[in-house]
Amino acid sequence: MRIIRQVLLMMKEEKLFSAIHIAGTAMAIAFTMVMAVVYYIKLAPIYPEVNRMRTVYFNGIEIKADMKSCLTYFGYMAYEEWFRNSPNIEYCSPTELACGRGKNDDGCQKTIVLGKDNYIEAIVNKNSTDFFKIYDYKFISGRPFTKQEEEYAEKVCVITDAFAEMMFGKNAKPLGKVVEIVDGPKLRVVGVVRCTSQLTPDSYADIFYPYTAPDHFASYTGCTCIVATVKDTKHLKALKKELDGIAKKIEMNHEQILAHNEYINDSVKGKVSLTEHMEIHPIHVLRTEKEKSVMSESTNWQIIKHFAGILFILLFVPALNLCGIVAGRMERRTAEMAIRKTFGARSRTLLNQVIAENLVLTSIGGIIGLTVSWSAIYGMRTEILGMFFDYHTLGSAPIVTGEMLFAPLLFVGAFAAVLVLNLLSALIPAWLSLRKPIVESMMEKR
Repeated sequence: MRIIRQVLLMMKEEKLFSAIHIAGTAMAIAFTMVMAVVYYIKLAPIYPEVNRMRTVYFNGIEIKADMKSCLTYFGYMAYEEWFRNSPNIEYCSPTELACGRGKNDDGCQKTIVLGKDNYIEAIVNKNSTDFFKIYDYKFISGRPFTKQEEEYAEKVCVITDAFAEMMFGKNAKPLGKVVEIVDGPKLRVVGVVRCTSQLTPDSYADIFYPYTAPDHFASYTGCTCIVATVKDTKHLKALKKELDGIAKKIEMNHEQILAHNEYINDSVKGKVSLTEHMEIHPIHVLRTEKEKSVMSESTNWQIIKHFAGILFILLFVPALNLCGIVAGRMERRTAEMAIRKTFGARSRTLLNQVIAENLVLTSIGGIIGLTVSWSAIYGMRTEILGMFFDYHTLGSAPIVTGEMLFAPLLFVGAFAAVLVLNLLSALIPAWLSLRKPIVESMMEKR
């Protein structure tokens, strides 16, 4: 309390210094927190993608032949024969979401649904029942479709509560009702899940139904990706080795398996890879598919260093400016510190006091910066998040949930940023000032 009272008194006496210090801290924390929230949304286990650290994405089959290469998506036969029964996979499902919504395709899973009085555009995903184990959707009513319904290609679906309201009305009970896809199947609703956010594009959809539905096309190449979970790194390495072995067998029988690929014909033996585009979640969301992208050929460690460098700049540059301000203030307090040292105060005690006083100011700026960052992300979410997320993933106003903004990890990160900024800006100038001899300090004219 004594330190707080001293700081409040100092703020009254040195209004300009206090205002600049607090404003500088607030701006640094605001920018840092915006970045922290963005990458928390991308990387942290948030609803419904709670298994991100164990999730693996397979984006397609890489085929190289006659100095050419191409990436073709998987077909459902590839999922059933190469992935579904692997001993190294925990849960596995085909998905059209990972290959759309800002990855490679421009909305390959959008469709039109016949509403009560009009047509409704909806995002659909054909998947297996394991999809609801990979992604932990909260069921408001009903259930996911079962293995039996999937096996017998029953016309059932799971929809989100937001789509149910748009389709059937606010207080309607959608279970058992029919969703009719234009030029597609009529699906009976068996479950309703809580709507997800466009900021989690690999799980964001309005309608989910079995991939074995009537328009099911059996082939090894098609228009789907594979998403899976593995128990640990050991199983991930074993899975890669297993798929590399399958790829060699494919090369020996390429005419039948890859007959639909434009680069492969009966006279060409193409080199096949199923793991060239295998990605764990951090790489899946941080590495883009854009040509000549910084991340397109980066390793895991290079990506980590890239974003650590951004964070360092966001904190270090403001710290340098605040360091100069604190150094000027310490020069004005040199005589005061010398007198206190004369009466027995230790340099360590004085140093701790300066850091504590600076921490109070930095904390005030941190709270302001935190509030500004949350307000900016929510109030200008389309503009701000549009700089970090592909525009295909964003609606007119992307859903930003409380879990994304007020997570405990973000509070810890904000507090750590305040501490780092405080130490960088206060420790060095205070230490240099207190190193001066008492006589020299008292002789200075201030």
